[in-house]
Amino acid sequence: MSHSQDKLQQLITKAPKSLAPERELWSDIEKQLDKPEYTQSSHWRRIAVASVILLGGILGSLMWNNSAITPTYTAQAANSPLLMTLTSIKQEHEQQVALLQQSHKVNWQATELGLPLKKGIEQLRKAAEKIYQTLTKTPHDKELWQLWLWTQQREIELLQQGQKLPIADQNQGALI
Repeated sequence: MSHSQDKLQQLITKAPKSLAPERELWSDIEKQLDKPEYTQSSHWRRIAVASVILLGGILGSLMWNNSAITPTYTAQAANSPLLMTLTSIKQEHEQQVALLQQSHKVNWQATELGLPLKKGIEQLRKAAEKIYQTLTKTPHDKELWQLWLWTQQREIELLQQGQKLPIADQNQGALI
């Protein structure tokens, strides 16, 4: 035998015959067995449900508040700087969304994880459109402006989160 094989044999004979943990582990293992399994998809589902509830509450309160107030929409208001700003912000947002959708890093829409995200984006877009329509009638409502800008920002954030989801393999299960 060579020197390295002799050394290996000596190390094997000196190694302990059994290993024992430094402390009792079974109580910790037992606690983990009783916990419900937490999955990534349930996390996204919870976020989507919370977003829907939040948007529903906000839109409901907006509709309730705006139904009591009848806006006066005049030709002068149509040319107001606020409405021009509103239109330009909407166009810039649409350009940002288009850029994000053109630079898709992954196909997250086809994944199971992307479904709640896709629904959340659709709901944000619908809410933003309703808020925009209301803003064209009452452009001096600061809270409505803030809500509209928040929905636009949140849509961009969700699109960016979607790009971080795992890639959906189109050839999954294909035979070679």
